[in-house]
Amino acid sequence: MSEDPTWNDTAREELRESLRRCILGEVRLAKRDRDDIIQSCQEVYIDDQCPEDEQETFIRYAKDELKRVAGEHLIGQAMWPPETDCERLDRIEAKLRDQGILLWQVSPCCDTCTSSELPDRIDEIERLHPGFRNGVRGYAFYIDQNMPDMLADDNHISVYMAYGSFSAEESSNDPDAYEAKALGIAREVCECLREHGFEPDWDGSFSRKIGVSLNWQRRTMLK
Repeated sequence: MSEDPTWNDTAREELRESLRRCILGEVRLAKRDRDDIIQSCQEVYIDDQCPEDEQETFIRYAKDELKRVAGEHLIGQAMWPPETDCERLDRIEAKLRDQGILLWQVSPCCDTCTSSELPDRIDEIERLHPGFRNGVRGYAFYIDQNMPDMLADDNHISVYMAYGSFSAEESSNDPDAYEAKALGIAREVCECLREHGFEPDWDGSFSRKIGVSLNWQRRTMLK
């Protein structure tokens, strides 16, 4: 690969730019620790785009860039409001949990992946909040797909929450009854969002997700 004429100074700068965007987005998202961020940089960008004899150079570059961005991010927090949108979302998550609704923030990959992992997520919450499994009635989630890339451009983003009911029997035997329960869950989620100062974008139909505009400023790591 080192003899590939397409690997030149322009390609090197493009790789550095990809690493800068990845790191900035991941630091702002606050879902992965530093080791995971560097590993993602290596697996997604460096291993694929860089010749072996320069990979260590770019790994060092990524580590230096991560240190710089993390430092600037920490300094910038001094200008944030006392309570950010992300902290309000955390309070919403806790309140919905008390109401028997699982809110999964920045869930894995896509709707299909998240749906398949909901039982595991319930197990995780049950360990932290015993009794949750017995009372959970429904769920809402927004996925992590493209979030680091969006956050590399701007802290102001919109997320879209899928929702549903855990009434599996009604889902298979009576779709209308399931839809009614799922819409009830969505209305509870919207009500909780409004109580905490958000204005959800949702027309009340089962085919629409719940849109929420956020200024993403996260002080603590997502769990």
